[in-house]
Amino acid sequence: MNIVRIVGLACLFVLPVQSILAATAPEIDVPAPEIPTLQSLRGMTPPDPSGTEGGRKVDLMTDYVLNRSAAILLGKALFWDMEIGSDGSTACASCHFHAGVDHRITNQINPGQAHTNANVASIFNKPFVASDIPADVASYLTKSGGKGGPNYTLKKTDFPTHVLADPLDRNSPILYSTDDVIGSQGVFDANFVKPHQPRFDKCTQQPDGIFQVGGINVRRSTGRNAPTVINAAFNVRNFWDGRANNVFNGFSPFGNRDPDAGIFVTGDRGGVATKVRLALKDASAASQAVGPPGSPVEMSCGGRTFADIGRRMLDTLMLKQQRISSTDSVLASVSGARRPTYRELIKAAFQPRLWNATQQVLLGDAPYTQMEANFPLFFGLAIQMYESTLISDQAPLDAYLQGNQQAMNAQQVQGMNLFLGKGKCIACHGGAELTNAGSRLLFHPRERIERMLMADNLTTLYDNGFYNTGVRPTSEDLALGGSDAWGNPLSFTREYNTLLQGGNVPDPLDVDVCTFETPLSAALPCDATLKPNVGFRDAVDGAFKTPTLRNIALTGPYFHNGSRATLKQVMEFYNRGGDRRGEDASNTSGFEHPSANQHNASNLDPDMTSLNLTPDEVDALVKFMEVGLTDPRVAWEQAPFDHPSLVIPQGHVGDENAVTARPVSPKISTRQALDAPIALKPIGAEGRSVSEGPLQAFYNDL
Repeated sequence: MNIVRIVGLACLFVLPVQSILAATAPEIDVPAPEIPTLQSLRGMTPPDPSGTEGGRKVDLMTDYVLNRSAAILLGKALFWDMEIGSDGSTACASCHFHAGVDHRITNQINPGQAHTNANVASIFNKPFVASDIPADVASYLTKSGGKGGPNYTLKKTDFPTHVLADPLDRNSPILYSTDDVIGSQGVFDANFVKPHQPRFDKCTQQPDGIFQVGGINVRRSTGRNAPTVINAAFNVRNFWDGRANNVFNGFSPFGNRDPDAGIFVTGDRGGVATKVRLALKDASAASQAVGPPGSPVEMSCGGRTFADIGRRMLDTLMLKQQRISSTDSVLASVSGARRPTYRELIKAAFQPRLWNATQQVLLGDAPYTQMEANFPLFFGLAIQMYESTLISDQAPLDAYLQGNQQAMNAQQVQGMNLFLGKGKCIACHGGAELTNAGSRLLFHPRERIERMLMADNLTTLYDNGFYNTGVRPTSEDLALGGSDAWGNPLSFTREYNTLLQGGNVPDPLDVDVCTFETPLSAALPCDATLKPNVGFRDAVDGAFKTPTLRNIALTGPYFHNGSRATLKQVMEFYNRGGDRRGEDASNTSGFEHPSANQHNASNLDPDMTSLNLTPDEVDALVKFMEVGLTDPRVAWEQAPFDHPSLVIPQGHVGDENAVTARPVSPKISTRQALDAPIALKPIGAEGRSVSEGPLQAFYNDL
């Protein structure tokens, strides 16, 4: 029984089984449904990755890491270092600097490039498009009446990005709507040439037909909003579409799916390194970490490999452009005048068999040192270990659940009870991290696939922790319904269908049909040998990973498309049952997907119904989330959430109508806009000062 899908606390009870044959026949013990509850995160830590290397069993601390503290130090340095980007000014932290997310407000808009219709994927400010559904209002402006698009600065009045005449009626006339996404700006459009530059890669710049103002290139923006990295190490899979695999292959985000993945190891005598397959489970944070540095949108010139990153970075001083507080909880020991190189840090953190080869290895046809070739292994595991320290387990909710009745006030407690009951929040936001995509599925891997009755009263299978809530029409972003570069479905559910047909799948799947919320059979006890019919219906198109709600007050804008700026706007969405247009059995959550043999008129999660919350109840829920779920250490950037200094591009000098070009340089062959940077000061373990105040909500930054 999947306990986090059960709602409606008042009606949970069990009737006794009565029978005139009770005296002679054995009684059937019907288990009582488990009531969903909230759990404290206090004391929980993500498990260390373990798995196989070349077929033999391995684990993190025995086979890879020499010194945990050194590896965490390396991970924090790599995460915050601006040198990692091809431009020498883009770090992983550039999109995760504020409570683990991105709070920039200029040049953050993407035109909705994930759209299944390539003809409209590059058009900014497109209106809501739903065939055969009236009330579409074409605007091609932002909600505030601005031009929008590249280098536009968002305003409070630009949110929410879908507005109805009646906020409680999802099918009422649309007053404003756009499919634009509030993402995160990354790098300029360019192609990689070589890494032999003192601070940045040599790249061939090229005109960008989408991210430009007046023919001058601006930084590109991602097609989905950046989720928080805090508590992300608990997630079974990462990224909104789950493509950061639970299994880390030491090379790319795709686990066993990547046929070219492998690491290079030496034998007892060193010298020659041999390529072997690696499969470390429970390492989705490592899989996620190695994605952005090679992305031509987020951090890299197109075509740059991780070994190229290693070649440039290994003899670079760590965080050489940036300041470190002398009280930094991890980096204090290297905050002085002499910074170590990344080569030195890797040798201190990882076993010699991963870097001590005396001969080069081949990646493709190109020779690299073993340490360069294994740079994604070091990068991914070190950042996984660093992110495993970013656990926000000291929210008022944690104290309340451990017996401190004064930790939350009466309004917040009311909100908590609504969260568990009438508000239905617990249905998707279960577990101590408040996401069904988290540790519960690490501990119960046989429940990663679920079966339930959908909103259209038809039974379907889906990936636990990934739901279609009707934020936008599914045609705009298939998310989990998409495929990887090798044609494998991202969805476990669709892989399960392949298994039932006798095929092979890259992800390890062990499905227990007896955990299904909607059983395959009414028989008691359950028959674990039952199998669904081949070609079963699934509900994965347009399904997104459920984000954690911890520190949610600080992690706006909300949803995968950043369409809401406040939690009150989020609750308005849920109170009306979402934004899908049409009826429960036929609406914009549906998608015609012949290649996956799915022809669903609806993929909507069944809990997406009108909640009928009163204004006071909405306020109580919002206060519970804003106050009860915020760890004050995150808000004040106290250890372990402290950090070095960081300079972040906040759009470009100018506005959406005109920008200032960078000075002409031999290194830049295409006109590029001049960055308008903002500087974050280094914060030590003690956190922000009283005069600085805590981090603010996204809406306050607008």
